[in-house]
Amino acid sequence: MGIARKMGAIAATGVLASMLFGCSSSETEDPAASTGTAGASTEAPAEQAAEEAAPAEDYTVAEEALDTSNPYATYITGTLTNNKDTDVSYVQIEYVLYDADGAQIGTALANTSNLKAGGVWKFEAVAMVEPANVASYERADITGF
Repeated sequence: MGIARKMGAIAATGVLASMLFGCSSSETEDPAASTGTAGASTEAPAEQAAEEAAPAEDYTVAEEALDTSNPYATYITGTLTNNKDTDVSYVQIEYVLYDADGAQIGTALANTSNLKAGGVWKFEAVAMVEPANVASYERADITGF
């Protein structure tokens, strides 16, 4: 009986392994079906699941651009849309600035008051950092109330 159990376990392991390897190889053989994410075989279900799971964003940021026209300060410009159904009395957007080595060298901030529901704000976040030292930036936070 002990040998029969071992043989059954080995056979079950072999079947399971072939099923797993068979699934993973079919995903990688069809490059058109891959999204570049591990385990995803088609783009539509992943996007649909993300849309269903993600709540609507309170704010949308667009047209972000680095402005290096001033030699003494760095600006990041763009637009922020209030997607809420209510006005907000205060909104702030914050960016972190990095040098060529990836070290943080500053923070750019912009804020405004009384942004209407559905309103669009053209912002200009400023940092007192020489633009020549800025290699990259990333949005850190949006605060609103």
